[in-house]
Amino acid sequence: MNGGWWQRGWRYFLEALFPAECLLCRQKTEAVDQLCLPCMTTLPASPDCYCLRCGQRTAHVSQGCGHCLAEPEQHADATYFAFSYDDPIASWLIGLKFADRPEWARTLGWLLWQRLGNSLQWETPALVLPVPLHPLRLLRRRYNQSALLAATVARRLHVPLQTRALRRIKRTKPQTRLSAVERAVNLRDAFRVESALVAGKDLLLLDDVYTTGATMQSAVRALKQAGAGRVVVVCLAVVQRELTGAPAGSVDYSILTDSRSW
Repeated sequence: MNGGWWQRGWRYFLEALFPAECLLCRQKTEAVDQLCLPCMTTLPASPDCYCLRCGQRTAHVSQGCGHCLAEPEQHADATYFAFSYDDPIASWLIGLKFADRPEWARTLGWLLWQRLGNSLQWETPALVLPVPLHPLRLLRRRYNQSALLAATVARRLHVPLQTRALRRIKRTKPQTRLSAVERAVNLRDAFRVESALVAGKDLLLLDDVYTTGATMQSAVRALKQAGAGRVVVVCLAVVQRELTGAPAGSVDYSILTDSRSW
């Protein structure tokens, strides 16, 4: 006997008990943990001045710049940014990372796919990799926010999520208040790669925020030195100007609070 009837009935019951509402304006939406179309139009725009290959800031959109054309083996082969680092995306990301709100990754992953899905479907990675945290930082936070976001992309692309291929072996200082030069020094030799897992494979590498590019460049360099093929970088948000990280206590985290448990 087909059990679809009771599954549909259960879904209708849950929808009646917990109606789907926009997480910003509370208007009715098609699914839980999403935004309505009017609120989607208020989200930060995608950045418009960066190199589409390595992600570095440029005077205009370009397919290559002085950074990656001079040393292509040191940089990504393509870079995608979903949003500029502005509110509400910025506040949600800070809450995800510093206010112990891993459940927000579900909405942020959905927003990333809404913005970049059409482009990413043209990519053919063998694996999706999140930028890893150092084990001690992972132990303290209990989750890697980039891995939570990467899981959504991997599921949408129908490719495996690989969390063991790239490891962070250097306990670096927090990056939020470091200059671009300090970030590069801080991340030197920070990653180790399991070559057997990536050699000859095209990869999609995902992180939550791109500031100066130091983290991504260090990770991409390590992957290519280990024999990886095409490496595509994806970030939920990119900082388009030098900003210092806001202390966790200065942000209103109630903006995305929802009564449902995920």
